[in-house]
Amino acid sequence: WHDRQPDTSADFTLFYLSATQSTAKMYGQSPRGNMNPPLFQLLLRPLTKLPLRVAAAIFRVLSIVSLCGCVWWLARMSEEGWDLADVGALLAWAPMASVISLNQLTWILWPLLLWTWWCWRRDRWTAGAIGYGLALGFKPFLGVFLLWLLVTRRWRAVAISLAALAATLAIGLAAYGIDATRAWVQALGDVTWAYAVMNASLQGFLERTLTMPGPSSVPLAVAPALGGPLPAAGSALSIVVTLLGTRRWTIDRSWLPLMASALLASPLGWLYYIWWMLPGTRPSRLLLESPLLWMPMAVTIMLEPGGWVAPTLGSVYFWGLFLLWINRMRSPNSA
Repeated sequence: WHDRQPDTSADFTLFYLSATQSTAKMYGQSPRGNMNPPLFQLLLRPLTKLPLRVAAAIFRVLSIVSLCGCVWWLARMSEEGWDLADVGALLAWAPMASVISLNQLTWILWPLLLWTWWCWRRDRWTAGAIGYGLALGFKPFLGVFLLWLLVTRRWRAVAISLAALAATLAIGLAAYGIDATRAWVQALGDVTWAYAVMNASLQGFLERTLTMPGPSSVPLAVAPALGGPLPAAGSALSIVVTLLGTRRWTIDRSWLPLMASALLASPLGWLYYIWWMLPGTRPSRLLLESPLLWMPMAVTIMLEPGGWVAPTLGSVYFWGLFLLWINRMRSPNSA
């Protein structure tokens, strides 16, 4: 693993180094800093007592164990049984390679969202809201689900979700103080690397295409004035359309379009979070609906950077996510 993904480029290294810093230096590292809340720093602190390579190996093992447990549970609990085609689809799709390469925390947080989905589909809205609120405390872009609870008038679930969210913030405040929380919030707004190919969000697509040259892309046109209002308007529109379209659907039908819209609207809709769309659908079905999400990362950067590469091959994961969202909003029975 160390030879394939050096410590200097793995995301876990950012987590590890950030957790070893003092409160004043915990956030704002360049060129890309840790975007996780103070509570995550606290939970990661025990691993910082170990050498980086050992800590990274332990984190990776925990992540893979969580993945295996989640996939086994999903395969058993889904209404449609999974078969070898579904397992093969999971092994081959691009989000698999992204999590393994970067040693990300996607699989470790996944049980909270699976618990949420499982409870909500059984009308256990309070129990599910606890898991959801905790997940929301780690990843604010999941707030789309909170809006869905509001438009579907599940007031108790909203209150419980907010209480769980408040608990995660309170623990971080107690551990590191208000300055660390302020620095985290500021870090969320100081993103300068949305142009990355793995960013499947609308903002990532527009920055690659219109505003921000990246290491492997050249914009089709340079129009920085559109860099703020255009993605903001498009993201808001996608959320409104999703909420209006799913407000009378079951959670099984709603989950994937809600998660897809959350990723499209987030400034950083990373490829590895696409794992969280899986509840309620079979991986092999996703492969048929959106094969672009199975495009290997190496293919997306194989051409010389040029104006038309950025909005096409350089944004293949955006198009895969966007077309999947369109299909599910148009035809909910495909779930």
